[in-house]
Amino acid sequence: MAEFILFGFSAFLALILTNLDNLAALVALILVSGDKRAVFGFLFAQGLVISASLLFAMGIEGVIPGWAGYLGMIPLTLGCLAAIRQWRGQGADTPAHLEAGASILVTTLLFTSLSMDTLAVLAPLLADSTPGFRIAGAFGAGLAVVGLATLALLGAKSPLISGRIARKLEMLVPYVMICAGLYILSNSWTDAV
Repeated sequence: MAEFILFGFSAFLALILTNLDNLAALVALILVSGDKRAVFGFLFAQGLVISASLLFAMGIEGVIPGWAGYLGMIPLTLGCLAAIRQWRGQGADTPAHLEAGASILVTTLLFTSLSMDTLAVLAPLLADSTPGFRIAGAFGAGLAVVGLATLALLGAKSPLISGRIARKLEMLVPYVMICAGLYILSNSWTDAV
């Protein structure tokens, strides 16, 4: 039971740390577009990402059994590239901007596009796990989504979350992707035995 909780916690952390950019965008959108549109768009987008990760994990198992762990190369490579861009000072992207009347569909599309790093980490993590661990991982990721939405709602009332602290925490994302990739790859060697 403890191993399921720990795996769920690892998916929880992976989703939180790869969604810090979404958290900053969500707080800004709550202030501009209102609570309902921004939060529902965020929740729908994250639901799509978690569902796509689960579907990918279940589908890859049948296509290339035993090789799913090598998908860890995806987050590892993306994390290394992001870290290199960060070191060179090229990681300063412009923040997401939407008009005040943006619909839930538009906010869902925005947050889905901002969540490709989450998909790149979560899909291989779940693909390299057994079905029981996938459920624990999806549950942990779901808790993270609810936690981020709640934090954004609270943060919209406080400038602390949308300020410098959130931007500093975003610098951790490449290293989270590198660690997730290394974990998935290291686990794939034990699967081959």
